[in-house]
Amino acid sequence: MTNHEAKFLLHAYRPDGRDAADPIFADALAQVWRDPQLRAWFVREQTFDGAVAAKLNAVQPPVGLCQVILAGARASRTRRLWAVNPVWFAAAAAAAIAFLLFVTVRVRYLPSSVPDAGDFASFAMNEVANAGDRHTPQRTELAGLQDRLSQAALPLPAHVQMDGDELRRLGCRQVNFSGREAFEVCFYRGGYLYHLYATAVDALAPSPAGAADNRFPIDSSGHFNATTWKDAKFAYALVTYDGAQALRRLL
Repeated sequence: MTNHEAKFLLHAYRPDGRDAADPIFADALAQVWRDPQLRAWFVREQTFDGAVAAKLNAVQPPVGLCQVILAGARASRTRRLWAVNPVWFAAAAAAAIAFLLFVTVRVRYLPSSVPDAGDFASFAMNEVANAGDRHTPQRTELAGLQDRLSQAALPLPAHVQMDGDELRRLGCRQVNFSGREAFEVCFYRGGYLYHLYATAVDALAPSPAGAADNRFPIDSSGHFNATTWKDAKFAYALVTYDGAQALRRLL
């Protein structure tokens, strides 16, 4: 199971622990304890879900609201009751307060809902694993860009500067990352094949406090390894099938 698949399942995991014994979540929870980055994400997500639940539980509906609603339905006088019965206004106010509280909490905890560097690395590895013959490492139009990547000074993150217009003009493979445009460029260096993915830097959540903004640990999934970094415009994920050491050669 990849981190992306685990997150998909864990979005439905309730923050009170009632789902801990549910076999549906067993593999995802096991992945949480194996992967420190996924574990950090899971803690943030559970904190957010718990905060939303607490705020919504604090909203008290007007006394007798249920009876009033049922009576109104039976009388089929919804429009008239809305106009003359103040309880309906109270119900609307309660709903508005609940929505406002949800929005307030969501804004406060927004970073946990935005993809982070680990998500981008997992996405890139999954793309490499499943794209098959859609990769185009030897396209003529890309030869110049691939040569630049193959010959750029090291460390590579300090010497890669992508241009979105150029990537589109050259016909780089485009993929969808969390609703945002991302590009893939394949290149060889030192006998190893690399896949470089680039997306707008604001597509990722800011780096955690105290973390270097342009360097991240090497992630792995199956036979693939990936690392990520950022510059002023783009976030990058570099993937290879040739092992973590092949990545470290470029860093």
